[in-house]
Amino acid sequence: MTKDKGGQRFRLPAWFRLAVVAVVAVTVAAVVLVQVTGTDPVTASPPATPVSLAGRLPEAAKAGMPGPGGDPNRKTLVLYDDGRKKDGTTSSPEEVRTAEAYAMFTANLVSRGTAWTMQPAADYRARQANGFQAIVYLGSVSDAALPKAFLDDVTAARIPVVWIGANIWQLHASAGKAAGGPGWRAERYRDDNPTTVTYKGTPLRRDPRSGTGVVAIDVRDPAKVQVLAEASAPGGTPTPWAVHSGQLTYVAEVPYAYAEAQDRYLAAADILLGVLSPQAPNRHRALIRLEDVGPRTKPEELRRVTDFLIREKIPFSLAVYPYYSDPQGRANNGAPTSARLVDSPELVDVLKEAVQAGATLVMHGYSHQSDSGPNPYDGVSASDFEFYKSSVDGDGVVHMDGPMPEDSARWFDDRIATGLGEFRRVALPEPTMFEFPHYGGSAVDYQRTTELFQARYDRGSYYAGFCPGGRCGSTATATAEQVYGQFFPYPVRDVYGANVVPENIGNVAPVAFNQHASRTAVDMLADAQSALVVRDNVAGFFYHPFLGEGGLRDLVNSLRALGYRFATPAEILGG
Repeated sequence: MTKDKGGQRFRLPAWFRLAVVAVVAVTVAAVVLVQVTGTDPVTASPPATPVSLAGRLPEAAKAGMPGPGGDPNRKTLVLYDDGRKKDGTTSSPEEVRTAEAYAMFTANLVSRGTAWTMQPAADYRARQANGFQAIVYLGSVSDAALPKAFLDDVTAARIPVVWIGANIWQLHASAGKAAGGPGWRAERYRDDNPTTVTYKGTPLRRDPRSGTGVVAIDVRDPAKVQVLAEASAPGGTPTPWAVHSGQLTYVAEVPYAYAEAQDRYLAAADILLGVLSPQAPNRHRALIRLEDVGPRTKPEELRRVTDFLIREKIPFSLAVYPYYSDPQGRANNGAPTSARLVDSPELVDVLKEAVQAGATLVMHGYSHQSDSGPNPYDGVSASDFEFYKSSVDGDGVVHMDGPMPEDSARWFDDRIATGLGEFRRVALPEPTMFEFPHYGGSAVDYQRTTELFQARYDRGSYYAGFCPGGRCGSTATATAEQVYGQFFPYPVRDVYGANVVPENIGNVAPVAFNQHASRTAVDMLADAQSALVVRDNVAGFFYHPFLGEGGLRDLVNSLRALGYRFATPAEILGG
C-alpha cells in the first residue's frame, strides 16, 4: 500500500496469517504421540467394504450461497483489487495473490449475512449496484483501477457500502467532498503503528508486523458520524479506526494480516455482520469437540470425559478417524501396528453410548497420517497430516509443502468411502460432517468435501487462483505456493460452498512444540472473552480426552460464566 499523493510506502508482508493451518497440527502431535508410545502391536482386520458415494449429496451447495443464518433473499457484491492500477501498470504477483485471498476471506464472512457475488472492482459496470442489497469493497492495492461508475454509484448509494482499506481518496476526488460521507475525512496513513483496536469497549490486538498501514480518519462533525472503533499505539491517543455515516461504513485497514484470536479481525467481522444482517441476534454459543479419537484411544479415558458431558447435559462432538496406522512402529516399540474400529469393540461401545445420548460424530479423516513416510513427524495416526504434504525445517518450523503426490478426487474419495465403511460395519452412524486432520488438504480435497458432507467442522485452507476473476471453484488454477488459513467467529458458507462449523479458540496444549507455545485454559478463555464483541458468535474448541475430566469441567464452567450456552453443531448450522 502507498500513502496517496506520493507519501510513505507500506508493503504487505510476504506471507500473512489469519490462522496458520499448521498451528493445530503441531500441538496435537506432541501430546498424542506420548499417549500411544509403548502399546502392544496390533494387526488390523481387513478393510471394510467401501460405501458408495454416488449421489451422497445430490444438491451440493455452491459458493456464493448464504451460510447458516444468512438471508437468501439478499445479495452482496464483493469487490476487490485484482492488480490493475489506474496508471496502467500491474501489481506484483504476490500482491495479486494476497488481494484474492483477502477477497475470499471477506466473501466467507459476508456469507453469514447474505448471498454474494465476487468480482474485480475494475470490472464494475454502471448501476451494477442496483442488483444488490449491499456492497463491500476491499482496498488492498494502492492506486488500484476503480471505474468512475463505481465511485459515482458509491457516492449516490442507497444501499449499505462497506469500504475496507486503501483508495478511499479516489472516492474523495470523485465526489469532490469529504471522502466517503458527511462529517469525516480520510487524510493519510498514520505515522504510528497501532497495536490496539478498541471495539465495544474491548481492547483487541493488532500485530505491529502486519505492515499494511492504517488510514488516519479525521472526524469533523461528530453529530453526523458514528465512531465504531478506535486504534492506538503504545502511549498514544486513540483515534478512529472504523466509522459510519450515511450509507457508508469505513474500516481504516484490511484487517487480515497476522490476525489471530483476540485480534481486530473480530471487530471487522462484527461490523460486516452488523451492516449486512442488522437483525442478527445478540447471543453467544459454545461448542465442544473431543479430538483425535481413533481405534487405539483408551476406552476408559474417553468414557470418563463423555460420561461427565452426558451427566451435565452438555452437547459435544466426537472427531473420529476409523483406521489407526503406525507403519514403522514408531509408537509401538518398533513393531508395525494397525487397527480399525472393528478391532476396538470397547471403544465402539463408548461411541455408541455417546451417540445415543446425543453426541455428534465427525469424520476426522481416514487414518490421520500417511503410510508413505513422515508427514512431517513419524507416520503415526493423530501425529501427522493425511491430505497435505508437510515438513519440519532445522528450526522446528512446520511448512506446508503442497498436495500429496497421489492427490486427486478419486484418491480422496477412496479414503472417504472406506472410512465411512468402517463406521457402517460397527453400526455407528455415518458422519455427515468432516474435519481435515490438522486442517490441511488440497483445493481438490476441500471441494470434494462439499460434495460429500453436509458441513466441515474446522478452520479452512484457501488457495490463490481458486477464484479467478471472482468465480470460485477452479481447482486447476489454485496454487499451493501459499496456504492461507482462516478461522471464523460464526458459521459461514465458504468459497468451496461448504457450511463451516467454527473452531476458533483452539485447545489445551500442555507443552510448547515447534514454533508454537504451550496453551492453557486461561488462554482459551481470554480468546472467548474477546470474541464476545461479535454478535451471535460461536466459541468452538477441541479437547483431547486423555487430558481428563477436570480440565474440561473448568473450561465448561468458565465459558458458562462468560455467558456462553453450549449447543450442538446442528443448532449452529440451523442459523
